[in-house]
Order: sequence, then structure tokens, then C-alpha cells
Amino acid sequence: MRFNADCAPCLMRRVLFQSRLVGNGREFDAVKAATQVLAESMDPGTESVRIATQVHRRAYEAVGSDDPYVDLKVRADEVAGRYVDMLEEAVASSSDPLRTAVMAAVVGNIMDFGAGSAIDDPDEFMSVFDGMMSQGLGFDDTEALRTELDRAPGVVYMFDNCGESQLDRVLIRYLRRSGKRVVGVARGAPILNDVTVEDAVRTGLDSDLDRLLTTGKFYIGIDWDDVPSDLSDEIEKCGLIIAKGMANFEATSDRHLPVPIAHILRTKCAPVANTLGVPQGINVLKLVRPTGGS
Repeated sequence: MRFNADCAPCLMRRVLFQSRLVGNGREFDAVKAATQVLAESMDPGTESVRIATQVHRRAYEAVGSDDPYVDLKVRADEVAGRYVDMLEEAVASSSDPLRTAVMAAVVGNIMDFGAGSAIDDPDEFMSVFDGMMSQGLGFDDTEALRTELDRAPGVVYMFDNCGESQLDRVLIRYLRRSGKRVVGVARGAPILNDVTVEDAVRTGLDSDLDRLLTTGKFYIGIDWDDVPSDLSDEIEKCGLIIAKGMANFEATSDRHLPVPIAHILRTKCAPVANTLGVPQGINVLKLVRPTGGS
């Protein structure tokens, strides 16, 4: 997805939010540094994730923190973890366990702290959970995903936010019970409240996977121009990607991948919703096949 004018205030809101999480009084320095980078780099022809990565790198340097969200990530995992058993039971009793498992995964995407279009505190999740579950999928490619799962020997599962990742367990466990090899992909370094290898190990998420890899670097989503060789190999072997969240979609929407990719997310902003061609504020499962696929 290319950078949109609406992305600018969203980025600045996030920079201010995360700077205040650090609590060292350097939020002005962080916002000033981020604004300078944004002014130099923002261009409608550039991928939004590339600009956002540059902005957050400079903001982290200015505020003097490698992981401003560290405490929020731990709390988010604790809160979301309380729902896993209940959702597992819902999948087990469902007439369509795949669709139910997808809903379990998508509802966690609201844990996107500081974005201004989601919740800002893990405890808010309890007040929105039932409403989001009752909405169902506003765009539903479950049947297309089911078809691709029948074809693919495995799944490369690209994580997004902490907290959300605990609910991803429900879908991952379903996939593995269905005989699929599941390779998880975490961020290569702490960025926003996204899952790193350290976060996955801390919560035991890695034990629900056949293998855990990383994107290899500090980057919003994934840099498809610099993919680690072990991840490229797994994408080829597995034959299917499930990508959680808006950042992974933003990083991928303009790319032509060699395998199908299923985007599972909530459309929390207009630029992502418009790029997807769906309304804002809905739960989405969209399957994108390689050019020429059927």
C-alpha cells in the first residue's frame, strides 16, 4: 500500500503515544525527530510501511528506548490469554470450525495500541470482545481459504500484535490438528506492540508452532525486498501464507507473491479499507492468489 495523507497524523499520534509510554519526558524530542523524517520521506509513490519504519526508528532513538511497548505487550498477552480456552471450546462445538477459528484470530486485531482507531489499553478488550465476535466477518473468503488449505502442505503464519497472538493460537491449533505444518513469523526486532521471538517464547507461543522464524529486521510488517533465506524457503515449501493485521497487508498489497496469501484483519483505517475495497470498521478474511491462479 502506498503512503496516504491520512497516514501522517496516524503516525504522529502513534509516536506521541509510545513516547509517553516510556515516561522520561522526551516526547517532544521524539515527535520533532519523527516529524523531520516524515517531512523528508513522505511521498505518495512510496510504500507506507517503509516510511513508517523510518519514522519509528528515529522516534525510538530520540526517546531512548528499544521497546516502548514492553509492559503493554505483557499485559495484552495476559488479558487475551484468558479467552483462549473459551474460544477453543467454541471451535470444537462449531459446525464450521475453520470460520470460527478465523473469527477467534481476527478479533484480537483490535489490540493495536496508540493507533487512534483501536483500543489503547489491554483492559478495554473485555468491553469490545462480544461486540466484535457478534459482527462476524464483514468480508468472508473462508471458502477460498478452505480450498487453498486442501492444496497446501503447510502454512506460514505471519504474526501482528501481542495479545492478538494469543488468540492466533486457536487458529494455529486448528490448522495443526488438520495436519498442517505451521511456521510462525515474528518481527526481527521490537517495533510497536508487534510479536518478537522473545515475546513468542515468553508466552509459550513457540510451542504451538512447528517452527518460529523472523522477518530479520526492525521493520513494520515485512520488507519483501530483504526476506531471510530460511523464510523464503518455508514460503515455497508451505505454499500458503496467513498474514495477520494491517501492517502485513500494507507491506504486501502491492507485491506479487508466488503463493496465495490470506489476510486476516480489521479495517481500522480508511486507506487500508479503500485498498482492500471493503468498508472501514469490519472484520476481514481476504484470500489473494498469485496472478494467474484459480
